[in-house]
Amino acid sequence: MQKKKVLVVTGIRSEYDIVYPVLSHLSRRSEFEVKVVVSSAHLSDWHGYTVQRIEEDGFVIADRIDSLFMTNRETQRPKGVGILTYALAQTVEREAPDFLLVVGDREESIATAIVGNYMNVLTVHIGGGDPVWGNGDDPVRVAVSKLAHIHFTTTQNYADNLVNHLHEDAFRVLFTGNPAMSNIHNTPAISLQELSAYMNFDITDGNYIVLVKHPLSSEKDIAAEQMKIALDSLEVFAKKHNYKVVASYPNTDPGAYDILSVIKEFESKPFIHFNKTLPRLQFVNLLRHAKALAGNSSMGILEAPSYKLPVVNIGRRQQGRLTAGNVVFVDYQQDEIVHSLEKACFDETYRSYISGLQSPYENGDAALLMADFLSSVDPKDKKFLVKSNLC
Repeated sequence: MQKKKVLVVTGIRSEYDIVYPVLSHLSRRSEFEVKVVVSSAHLSDWHGYTVQRIEEDGFVIADRIDSLFMTNRETQRPKGVGILTYALAQTVEREAPDFLLVVGDREESIATAIVGNYMNVLTVHIGGGDPVWGNGDDPVRVAVSKLAHIHFTTTQNYADNLVNHLHEDAFRVLFTGNPAMSNIHNTPAISLQELSAYMNFDITDGNYIVLVKHPLSSEKDIAAEQMKIALDSLEVFAKKHNYKVVASYPNTDPGAYDILSVIKEFESKPFIHFNKTLPRLQFVNLLRHAKALAGNSSMGILEAPSYKLPVVNIGRRQQGRLTAGNVVFVDYQQDEIVHSLEKACFDETYRSYISGLQSPYENGDAALLMADFLSSVDPKDKKFLVKSNLC
């Protein structure tokens, strides 16, 4: 039997963690041949050179595409899309995949969808129908949804959005949930002592907050000011309550350099520790033990409910998305941020409420549902390749 070839395109650790369980499921099935195209932040030393994680996980890398422009200018992302589109077309011509699989709304998703559309390769998109306000990624997500041929959505609401608002055929759309949930449930446990030793930062008492903060494309000119307010607020909270903060570097969007300049001012302070990246084992356990998550990462929306983790989302990034009820949105006001962190960490009634929430992003084993669906698809079936409801 001829194997179905799947080419997965990934550019940053956060999206790789989402697609990793899908890669694992597909790789275990003899009917599939799975390869990975690695680009952007995966190849950046500044972001921890996370291509090594993909290699350690044992997946075959079909290509490495250097597409990240390390600037703070708005030109960097469209230029990156251009390089990705050009190089990926050559990769697809050589590898001749049956499916292209991509996550979300970043440069990799739109480049992959364009290549799949023009080269008649079925494009599988994880994460369509999900609105995000005030961010340049949101229109990209919609464009990818119209170009993609198969949709795996993280909530039922988002599946309904694709069918009812974007007029995608129902047979193309499957509500699977977020495959990253498998990482939460299946990653082995390690102790706070082991975690502290790995980071060389003492959080053995468990009194710490995780900070993941990225620039917002529509507010990139004030990214440094916003990061300064966030870190000042966390410092006030940490000193008042004898807490620590474990923080991550920002993503690659314009404004990230400005955030990094603020990080440099804080990285020697004893209350906080910054990681370029953490391996899955350490990162999952960091969140399992944390008292709260702060910042503006999609992780607060998508994964934090399954950790039963309160989230203080600072600013407008992530507004418009469906939450489980564990997220409080606050402005860049120190008093408001500190008060919300105190509620998240010390209000036992609130914490008990969050521990009982059900995540709308879970639907059993999402990766298994995706693998089963792709098993049922004949890549040569024109009903998937040809779209009729375009407007």
